[in-house]
Amino acid sequence: MTTLATFFTRFILPAVLISATVSCANRDDDFSNEQYVGSWDWIATTGPNVNESPTSTGKTAELILTPEGTYTIKENDVVQSEGNYSLYKGVTSTDHVEKMYIDFSNDPDKMVNSVNATDLSLGDDSVNGLTYHYKK
Repeated sequence: MTTLATFFTRFILPAVLISATVSCANRDDDFSNEQYVGSWDWIATTGPNVNESPTSTGKTAELILTPEGTYTIKENDVVQSEGNYSLYKGVTSTDHVEKMYIDFSNDPDKMVNSVNATDLSLGDDSVNGLTYHYKK
């Protein structure tokens, strides 16, 4: 019995504790804003009965996200809104899956549909919501 107790305290218990520590560790990499940072040019807004672009509207728009967590929204080079932003995970109200969101301090939160080095797709979290497409 002593051998089993020794095995448990020397191998099993430490393995369980290490696993628990690793799995509960802060996951800052999930919330890094690195891939979001930059100047994003508006390409299109799509949704039910909506298909707008700079060509169809005669407007340009730019979303600027800084590493320090501030944002600026410009339309035709005029600042429309600015403030702070942060990333968080939430469950969508439509398909009930976990997604990343951007919390804009002075604008409605947007759901992140996709992001990579050159493309950003944000959306409204509603059945009739719009999708906003940006390119670096």
